[in-house]
Amino acid sequence: MSRVVRYRWNADGTDHAFELVRVEGTRGRPCSLGDGAELQPVEVQDFFIGTTPVTQALWTHVVSADGNPAINRGADLPVEDVSWDEITRPGGFLDRLNEGPVRAAILTQPPAGGALRLPSEAEWEYAARGGPHWQDGLRFSGSNDVDAVAWYDRRHGDHTQPVALKAPNQLGIYDMSGNVWEWCQDVFTPDSKRIPKDGSAFVGPGAERVLRGGCFHNWAIHCTVSKRYEIGRQDHDGCIGFRLVLPDDAASSWRGT
Repeated sequence: MSRVVRYRWNADGTDHAFELVRVEGTRGRPCSLGDGAELQPVEVQDFFIGTTPVTQALWTHVVSADGNPAINRGADLPVEDVSWDEITRPGGFLDRLNEGPVRAAILTQPPAGGALRLPSEAEWEYAARGGPHWQDGLRFSGSNDVDAVAWYDRRHGDHTQPVALKAPNQLGIYDMSGNVWEWCQDVFTPDSKRIPKDGSAFVGPGAERVLRGGCFHNWAIHCTVSKRYEIGRQDHDGCIGFRLVLPDDAASSWRGT
């Protein structure tokens, strides 16, 4: 069974790769997500998640060479200054991604299946905590030492940094703490007890969406695996990006379906 699925392409003579790593779900043993008194038991199904935030190389490959919204430009930098609406609207990034060669190539690599999408808030936090390694109890994604895993607090400039330069977490996932805030599927609810216990996204009602992970100019406290933030779905700036998830078609085998 594949642990990593990937898509490779060449642009202007440079090779690029988009990789997703398999995250084994809770399989009847709920994980604890949240912080302090807000800890909640949540079940999460198996899924794949991008090992890095979506880069500008992938965004321009999917959209167009002149369709890069980022403020700080570079192929290996996270794409940013993109709203939740721009990612999810009809004909937007996700539609183009799922209708084009990227998804087609990835679906030839079992057990990846379904459509690429934003992660639910529960999937995001579970992956940030290391999936099945969540009981390690790490404060940041991959370490209790924020400097080992995160670009934060303007310590290397008030701008994004190339992906995958800091240490990964237990699953080989980079930049889930710091660099850019990451959009989730969910409508934001201030009451974390309303977040679905089955790992799916909270669908509302509500006008704002969820950001996770902190960014290059935030304090360390914003880069923890449990920090939640809300913002309008139409909003965008140079510290907001996203990463992608994909269902695991083999997940049905352990559920007996």
